[in-house]
Amino acid sequence: MSITHRNHYVPQFYLKNWSQDGNKLWVYSLLVPHSKVHLWEEKSIEYLAVWNDFYTRNNGEKEVDDFERWFNQEFETPTKPIIQKLLEGKTIFRKEEILLTHYVMAQDLRVPARVNFILDEAKKSVKNFMDSFSFENVKEEDILKSRHDENNDILPISVHLDKEKQEVEMTTFVGKGVYLYALKYLLTSTVKKVEHYRWHVIHAADGISFPTSDDPVILLNYYNKNNYDFKGGWGVKHVNIIMPLSPKCLLLSEIGTKATVRQFDYSKEWSEFFRRIIIEHAYRYVYADSKQKGMLSINPRRVNEKLYKEERKTMNDWHEYNTKAERELMK
Repeated sequence: MSITHRNHYVPQFYLKNWSQDGNKLWVYSLLVPHSKVHLWEEKSIEYLAVWNDFYTRNNGEKEVDDFERWFNQEFETPTKPIIQKLLEGKTIFRKEEILLTHYVMAQDLRVPARVNFILDEAKKSVKNFMDSFSFENVKEEDILKSRHDENNDILPISVHLDKEKQEVEMTTFVGKGVYLYALKYLLTSTVKKVEHYRWHVIHAADGISFPTSDDPVILLNYYNKNNYDFKGGWGVKHVNIIMPLSPKCLLLSEIGTKATVRQFDYSKEWSEFFRRIIIEHAYRYVYADSKQKGMLSINPRRVNEKLYKEERKTMNDWHEYNTKAERELMK
């Protein structure tokens, strides 16, 4: 089978909800190389939210795109008709609501904006994992056996037993392999702990259009309209999880509360607030069905050619750099 190298970290079917013709939408870039770049540009969805070989990995000597296929089969394909039902104003069943939770969590974790956060957390977890080992509780045959486990196949970790010194030496490279391992764990194990979340559809008031972004899931700590942050977490009580579904609808779940959400629906005041935080939360791009006003006052773009080129290079080198480092580790 051919390998999918073009990894869409925000699905095309989702972005099409902001397209007038099913092919293009309007893009506001938050980082640009020079000031001559237009504030808004109409671009093809095919080329948006794409990172070549973001998830592609090496299984031994062979490249595989199992994560791209996994995202499609487990999260995107089952959820596409559920989102369509919500956009049509239909009620979804409990099983569909659970699938929707899986999709939202996957979308939160699979974007470039989350890579550094997950890797920083992974460094702490890997260190704790390594520190918990001792010579007495690990056997060489168990290590060899564990290498055939499908999840351990993702994690680049080298283990050496020195029987004379009675020491265990463990080495890893915190990069793509660790990131993918964390994704697999979070979306197969941790996700089961949040399946009880309930979702509400909030509609925009007349004259207001919700945009979306390259980081569409917002974990909001809300205190008042002038005091909030985006440092919320899954499983943390009173965190609001928000995700736009279309220019006229967004998903909302407030963890650990049964509070009514009627005051948000079709409210001009709340619609303006939701629109603002969607734009503020964007990582590098805001996507919309039409040019939106007031962007520079909500989230002004940065004109920085050096940083722009550095980020392009990091993305272009991501697969080759990580593959080489992980191969060297496992020799």
